[in-house]
Amino acid sequence: MKSIISNFLFLSFRIKEYILRKVRGVIWCSTTGYPPHILGKVYLKAKNIHLGRNVTLYPGVYLWGNDIFIGDNVDIGIGTIIHSTNGIHIGNNTVIAGQCYIIDSNHGTKKDQLIRLQPSEAAEQGIVIGNDVWIGAQTTILKGAMIRDHAVIGANSIVNSEISENVIAAGNPAKVIKYRQ
Repeated sequence: MKSIISNFLFLSFRIKEYILRKVRGVIWCSTTGYPPHILGKVYLKAKNIHLGRNVTLYPGVYLWGNDIFIGDNVDIGIGTIIHSTNGIHIGNNTVIAGQCYIIDSNHGTKKDQLIRLQPSEAAEQGIVIGNDVWIGAQTTILKGAMIRDHAVIGANSIVNSEISENVIAAGNPAKVIKYRQ
């Protein structure tokens, strides 16, 4: 009897997840035009999202804020958080590995005010990530960052400035290590 109940619970969980995947696909399709490949629970608290064709969102991805543009053939890895105040643009054919954090704003840091009461300071241009970019696992991309086409960012890097085309950059802050051949 115990195995029958456990089998029933497992089956009902699988049916629920199947239905949720289908419903999420319909919602995404109605807001973006193209249904993404959703490989688990994805969290959406954002307005004005554009998803290109063949976008894959792995489990635990958070899309938060305003004006998020994701191009065609983009993979966003497990647990990645994208937080946009003024806009984040991710180009075509880009791969973002797991546990990355992309945010275009910071808290204010004036000394005579409580930090928690200070407004966020957002980058006017948001963040731009070019075409054919690979961002390694656990990379943080901060306010003011611009990653040009064909760049590679090493794992655990912090990007807070412009990264040129065709470079491999890594570190804290990310610096050019070499150029792609």
